Amino acid sequence: MLLQMAVKAVNDSAGPDGLVPTLLVYGAFPKMSELDPPSPTIAQRATAIRKAMEEVNRLRANRQIKDALSTRNGPATASLHDLPLNSDVLVWREGNANKNGKWTGPFTLLSIQNETCSVQLPSGPTNFRSTVVKPYRKDDVPETFPPIDFPSQTTSHQSIPSSPTQNIPNSTPQRTGTPPPTMEPHRILRSSLKSRIRTNLSQIPIDVSNGNSDLTFIYDMQEPTLHASQLPHILTESFTESRRKEINGLLEKGVFKVVSISDIPLNSRIFNTRFVDKIKHPGTNKAFKKSRLVVQGYNDEGKFMILTQAPTIQRSSQRILLALASMLQGNGVNLYLRDISQAYVQSSTNLNRIIFVQPPLEVELPPNTVWQVLKPLYGLAEARNHWFSTYHRHHIEKLEMSPSTYDPCLLYSIKDCMGIVGMQTDDTLFLADKIFADKEQKELKIAKFLAKDREQLTINTPLKFNGGIATLLNNTIMLQQTQQAQNLHLIGTRDIDMPCAKGKTKKRATPKDQYIAQRARGAYIASICQPEASFDLSFAAQVVNPKEDDAKALNKRIQWQIENPKRGLKFVKLELNSLRIITFTDASFANNADMTSQIGYVIVLADSKNNANIIHWSSIKCKRVTRSVLASELYAMALGFDISAAIKATLSKILQKSIPLIICTDSKSLFDCLVKLGTTREKRLMIDIMSLRDSYERREITEIIWIEGNSNPADAMTKSKACRALKELIDTNKVNLKVMEWVDRKCFEP
Repeated sequence: MLLQMAVKAVNDSAGPDGLVPTLLVYGAFPKMSELDPPSPTIAQRATAIRKAMEEVNRLRANRQIKDALSTRNGPATASLHDLPLNSDVLVWREGNANKNGKWTGPFTLLSIQNETCSVQLPSGPTNFRSTVVKPYRKDDVPETFPPIDFPSQTTSHQSIPSSPTQNIPNSTPQRTGTPPPTMEPHRILRSSLKSRIRTNLSQIPIDVSNGNSDLTFIYDMQEPTLHASQLPHILTESFTESRRKEINGLLEKGVFKVVSISDIPLNSRIFNTRFVDKIKHPGTNKAFKKSRLVVQGYNDEGKFMILTQAPTIQRSSQRILLALASMLQGNGVNLYLRDISQAYVQSSTNLNRIIFVQPPLEVELPPNTVWQVLKPLYGLAEARNHWFSTYHRHHIEKLEMSPSTYDPCLLYSIKDCMGIVGMQTDDTLFLADKIFADKEQKELKIAKFLAKDREQLTINTPLKFNGGIATLLNNTIMLQQTQQAQNLHLIGTRDIDMPCAKGKTKKRATPKDQYIAQRARGAYIASICQPEASFDLSFAAQVVNPKEDDAKALNKRIQWQIENPKRGLKFVKLELNSLRIITFTDASFANNADMTSQIGYVIVLADSKNNANIIHWSSIKCKRVTRSVLASELYAMALGFDISAAIKATLSKILQKSIPLIICTDSKSLFDCLVKLGTTREKRLMIDIMSLRDSYERREITEIIWIEGNSNPADAMTKSKACRALKELIDTNKVNLKVMEWVDRKCFEP
């Protein structure tokens, strides 16, 4: 209020030239009435003036700080100090009246003391600051830079100045008496191009800066100082069209809203955005360029206050799909892969928090405006959760599917049609008959989900899903992971440049860094299709500070994986009428470095002819304290039964028949405790024993069998030595049970 009164008083009073601003604008003085409030006192006026001056001083200080930050550094004087005496130099002299300053000379340099140079002028020796003196070279021109030859080929939408002194924006005016920065001509050109880089999408420059702000190029222009061999490889691939397509798609879906910076709440963060460019299917006739706009939300503090984790399909569910596909193919049932385009932005729900982003350079917005993100976008922590909710609800409501009991990403439908779906973010692998496949296609169009063409598993068309590659070979399906196997390397004893993902290289990786990277890559392959490597990699995961012996042990397993890149799982056809689940469990007491026990299991689907498909396995360190071999074996069986019971319940609902569950162990003491109603000295074990007994009595466990140790495939989950039983199971898809003892129970269907 006081500031408004002060401004009003200034506008209504005469200025230094005798002019009244209000009179100039409105042509008359404001009408005064007796109803107007009384004039403020002198103290009030003084207070208003003081506050106004404080505001002016604050604005002036901010402007001075901005000018200082944007002002270029002074010219480098190191070359001047290195000159010998009596060398020729140029001196910057100010212009008179309306004339510009210029470099004059050459003159003789007499001496240099600190930053003061003594120069011999025609009028005699004169002292100058080193900032206005520079060495004289024959190719220097005192007046101005020579014109730069530009390429003759220019596009209609892009005009290139014929001289670097034309149309070069300069946001920071030079101070009087300060010589202009001694920039090289190609740097002046580069500065001019940067000032005009915000253009429409038809004029997108190729930005390959990679963190270096000097590397910005125009598509139809060449700089004489750069050669093709020095340019990044991506310069040969223009992503103009793919970036335009990405931006247009986001704008059509209403992902953004333009807001003014003044409307943004205080202390709000404005995230940056960037394009992720990639060539899909390189080297094939299906290759195409793809660009994705990503929010750089790696340092988002707000993500810790919301739910960001979204379910992903479990490995066991993925292998169950392949096992069922191998059994049901030929009966009008096929395996398909569906890929959703721009999945996150197709979510039906909007963001629950306010996110502001700076648009990329290719998008020109009005000054002082940014984007507010309304819908989930790649790079935001909660985007995946929004999409999962949308797509999962679509399958349940529109396709009338039911989720499995243990994995929300595994859904099935048995109402009038047969369909089993596995969801992995924007990819879905589903086994379906023709009715369900047509229904899925129809509902997808009704929901207006943008998706690629559906792929079907054939001999010539493998399917890539969740890191694994499924290939159809005759009547069997092969699951492999060959891409990561090519990136495996042995661990060295010294620092090396280690290849990383996406063609990148980590400089001077220490042996510990190599150990961690190769351990993770090997474990990833083992979790998909190489159960033989599970124990060694699980054992290596327990090492915090690896030593030479640890590296040698891991190198042995890595070398095996390098030599067997195509080692995978094969899924053969099984008889549905005699289908059963067999779970092998095993444990090793106190065999880890910290004296803990290693427990594991292998779960297979088998038929009456002993044909079998591996669907799940595990090798982990037992987190519970074990004081005996019996305790370790019991915890391993409890762990294996837990997941086996869930798989049994899901398969029984999908196939609409009861699936027997058989548990095999090579521990005689555990077998006796379960089937002979024995007891143990360690009473805390009775909780798990009574639970298994109860399931055994209610026929949730059809049989418990004591088998010979050499025929137990789960032995490979707890010991480093080679397991012949597991190798034969993978190679032949046959189960060879050497039964030692079992209970003859009457057949009973619960």
